[in-house]
Amino acid sequence: DWSSDVCSSDLAQKQAATAVHTTGAPLSRAGEGRRLFLKLNCYSCHGMFATGGMGPNIVHADELEVRNAVLNGREGGMRSFADYVTDKDIKRLSAYLRSIGTDKEPTFKDWWIDIPPK
Repeated sequence: DWSSDVCSSDLAQKQAATAVHTTGAPLSRAGEGRRLFLKLNCYSCHGMFATGGMGPNIVHADELEVRNAVLNGREGGMRSFADYVTDKDIKRLSAYLRSIGTDKEPTFKDWWIDIPPK
C-alpha cells in the first residue's frame, strides 16, 4: 500500500543521510592511535594534536610513559583508563604520539568514521 512505500522510502532516505562514508586505505597503527586519542577524549586535556592544554604536551611520548600514564593515571588530574584500553591500544596510542610532526601523522577529527581521510 501507499503508506508502507512512503515509510520505506523515508527510512531509506534517513539511512542514506546518516550513513558514514569512508575513503582511503585501512588505518595504520598511528591512525588507530589517533582514533583512540579522539574516542577517549584525550584531546580535551592534551589538545587536539597532543601539544598540551590543561594537560601536558605528550607529543613523542614513548610507549613506557604512555603505558604508565594511561594505566595508572597521574596525580593532579589524569584518571586511569585501565578499564578501557588494551595492550594493543597503548601501542597504537604510542605510535600516534610518535607520528606527530611527521609525514605519517594522521590528522582526522572524526573517530567514528571507519576509514577517515588522513
